[in-house]
Amino acid sequence: MALVALGVFAGVYLLYTVGWVLGAVGMQGKALFLIPGPVYAAAMWTAVLAPALWFAMVLLLTRHSRDWVRLVLLVVGALLLVPWPFVIAGGGGAL
Repeated sequence: MALVALGVFAGVYLLYTVGWVLGAVGMQGKALFLIPGPVYAAAMWTAVLAPALWFAMVLLLTRHSRDWVRLVLLVVGALLLVPWPFVIAGGGGAL
């Protein structure tokens, strides 16, 4: 059961990474009007890497914990890391 849940969450976090890439690329033209390019690039890559880092850190830091602790942390991450630019604007025009 826990292995299946880990596989499902790995897929969710992979889709979140793709969603952040598409959302960030779609917003790039509008965002560069407001903030400098290097700042946007740093924020974009932080957002893109956040789901993968969350998943890896949960697996690493909960190695010796019970399965429910790992699953709760993965659910919390799935709620916190939703790619809102992609969800709200359909990729911000990237599609």
